Amino acid sequence: MGCPVCDGNTWTKLLVVNDIYTGTPYMVQRCTHCGLTKTAVNDEQPSTDLYRYEGSCDAGKRFVLLQRALRAIQRTRLHTIAARMPGRALDVGCGDGSFLAALAQQGWDIFGTELSTSIATTAQLCLGDRVHVGPLEKIGFAPASFDLVTFWHVLEHLEHPTLALTEARRLVKADGQVVVAVPNIDSLQARLFASDWLHLDVPRHRWHFSPRTLSAAADRCHLRVESIRHFSLEYGPFAIIQGVATKIGLGHSLYARLMRLPPSQLIRERLFWVHLPLLAITAAPSVLLELVAALCNRGGAIVMTLRPK
Repeated sequence: MGCPVCDGNTWTKLLVVNDIYTGTPYMVQRCTHCGLTKTAVNDEQPSTDLYRYEGSCDAGKRFVLLQRALRAIQRTRLHTIAARMPGRALDVGCGDGSFLAALAQQGWDIFGTELSTSIATTAQLCLGDRVHVGPLEKIGFAPASFDLVTFWHVLEHLEHPTLALTEARRLVKADGQVVVAVPNIDSLQARLFASDWLHLDVPRHRWHFSPRTLSAAADRCHLRVESIRHFSLEYGPFAIIQGVATKIGLGHSLYARLMRLPPSQLIRERLFWVHLPLLAITAAPSVLLELVAALCNRGGAIVMTLRPK
């Protein structure tokens, strides 16, 4: 597959990374022309097959232990939206619909999309037919019909990210916003942990953006960068904690297993009690380190606000 940002076809090997669930190795490659990074995957494998955990599909309830805390943190996404009267909003890859529910409480007319029916189920229980199933570019919303289109850690999963951004440009009004959040492959934590960096998440993350390559993708889709944020409480510090756990030999079990267990089962897990002192020791330093990295434009995640050209 050619590069979606520059159409280049020459890639160089960057890393070999193991799937944190199956251990299957995947090659991570970088475009020699524009620098966009990708996971080399089998294009014939249905993308929805990648989102199965212990035999069941992720329907938006992956993190049982921290579900309430995560929803509270996700509400901070509202602060990335410019002060404006509520309008019509579309959340691409809306997960369990918690961000859309927060927007609705602010008076927004909300809609969402997900790629498969099983993954969309949780959001549809709350939002009904306002959650559409399928690729954004195939759903058929009317042009210039939204004041806000958001991609919260979705673009890196898509087979054709620039098709989705181009469709977002078509859907957003002339004075509207497109907000994109992705992991930052040029972050300090990515460099510290290399192939053990949590946010590589191969093969589910097909593309690995930096501020430069995400800006180039936006430009190709006739969107201009209005602002970039480099700190994410939702995605930044935890990846450092998980990176430390991996480096000292605990693997990715905190993220891949323990966070998915209900409390009654969690307390019976020996690994939980091993991780507990690690969490106590690393939580505050991880937040501090991520804040410093963000000040240097090297935070673990990018939140980019775009406007139509």
